[in-house]
Amino acid sequence: MSAAIAPIRETLNAADRDLGDGDTGMTVEQIVAVWQGAAAELPEGDVGEALRMLGRATRRASGSSLAAVVAIGLAAASKRAAAEPVLDRAALAEALEAAAGAIAERSGAVAGDKSVLDSVLAIAAALKAERDTNVLSTAVAAAARAIEDFRGRPCRVGRARMYGERSIGRDDPGMLAVLLLLRAVRD
Repeated sequence: MSAAIAPIRETLNAADRDLGDGDTGMTVEQIVAVWQGAAAELPEGDVGEALRMLGRATRRASGSSLAAVVAIGLAAASKRAAAEPVLDRAALAEALEAAAGAIAERSGAVAGDKSVLDSVLAIAAALKAERDTNVLSTAVAAAARAIEDFRGRPCRVGRARMYGERSIGRDDPGMLAVLLLLRAVRD
């Protein structure tokens, strides 16, 4: 993610200028930078603790609503993954569902609002339904489908909700961030 962040930042800032204040790329860049900085300190053999540490680092990275949502999701996923040395496909789906539940509870977003929540839910569902052995490929494909599925809908949460019908045909910057970061990892 860190190596690919410059073009991701610019793409996200451009998308956010259409539906917000134009800073999603900078926020994501700050999050990725703190994750990169925390990488050397992450424990081996405890996915839950690693996710908890990344959540705490995310909170320090930015005071933005996107960073808060990511931190909430990581904290919830960390509880599901506590003391697990690795997560198989089913456990990863469960961790993502835990993240989605916490995000919905804390942010007020619901499935269908055209937000990061929809991407997380799509990835969790794909991990449960599909049997492709490559989890990352499954996640990228699910995030891409979510973007496509929601492009024709209005944003109903976050700053983008103020654009109402004008948000139709535009990608939610948070959903786009999920896709671009996953693609960076895959590539």
